[in-house]
Amino acid sequence: MKKLLFFLTVFFSLTVVHGQTNVYHPFRDSFIWRVDYYYNNSFQYPCYAKYYFQYYSTGDTVINSYIHKKIHRSFVLVDTISCTNPVNPPGPPNSGYIGALRDDSIANKTFFVFPNTNIDSLLYDYNLVVDDTMKGFITQDPYVYNKIVLSVDSVLIDGLYRKRWNFGQCHNNYPYIIEGIGTSVGLIELLCSYAIDFTDRYLVCVKDSSSTLFASVYNSEMGCNLIVGHDEINIENSLICYPNPFSTKTNLQIDVFFKDATLTVYNSVGQQVKQINNISGQTLTLQRDNLPSGLYFMQLMQENKIIATQKLVITD
Repeated sequence: MKKLLFFLTVFFSLTVVHGQTNVYHPFRDSFIWRVDYYYNNSFQYPCYAKYYFQYYSTGDTVINSYIHKKIHRSFVLVDTISCTNPVNPPGPPNSGYIGALRDDSIANKTFFVFPNTNIDSLLYDYNLVVDDTMKGFITQDPYVYNKIVLSVDSVLIDGLYRKRWNFGQCHNNYPYIIEGIGTSVGLIELLCSYAIDFTDRYLVCVKDSSSTLFASVYNSEMGCNLIVGHDEINIENSLICYPNPFSTKTNLQIDVFFKDATLTVYNSVGQQVKQINNISGQTLTLQRDNLPSGLYFMQLMQENKIIATQKLVITD
């Protein structure tokens, strides 16, 4: 009887894990990725420096009729440990807007649009199995010599199991990709680029607005703490909708005063379905009218600039 119970417990556990890992897990709207860079040039003129920052999402945008999450890089804190003249450490990565991320649950992939372009570049392919060659622009480094998937397992993230793809050793780490989380080296970083610029890259942790969802084995001097500075990017204004979901109308409220603004509503495939012009103040009532039930994306613009975004759900 005990053997039967043990078998049933193991079978049920494996079934649950298998079911969870076969469900597409997208990136959340409010994710924060803490990332460290370590410049380690130990040759004729040794130089060592560390860089600390985070990526964060700041609302949505429509590119090629698809909804994308806008991604920014924060202020970069630089700690120059030591450098021997005439060598100086490389400049820190630029802060500000770095591109837009899109989940494709049908293709089982994640795409990324870099600034000054509207091309969806493959970021992660979640269809890979053991012995497949990894794909996407994060593998375009000519020094990546371990591009083969060695194993596929799962990681418990916020109570659910997500797939992880493991690759061969690359300098000081063993790269991996976790669905809806990122990679062992960050978010858009090349999986192995040390041979190009003597810089190691590490994902420290992934957070949402209230808790840490994933912590890597890399031990950062800054921990999972957020990095802030005088030139930190301001996250877009908060646009609150209540109720949301709604069936007949919803109230919109923003934390700044707007004047002669335009509110545009898009459906889930990026088609404009409603627009209200010349609105001012901090509140607005949005009527459903004849819109069918479903997911919608909303932009508030003033002087040709997006000042707030939000998602809406209409129910019957």
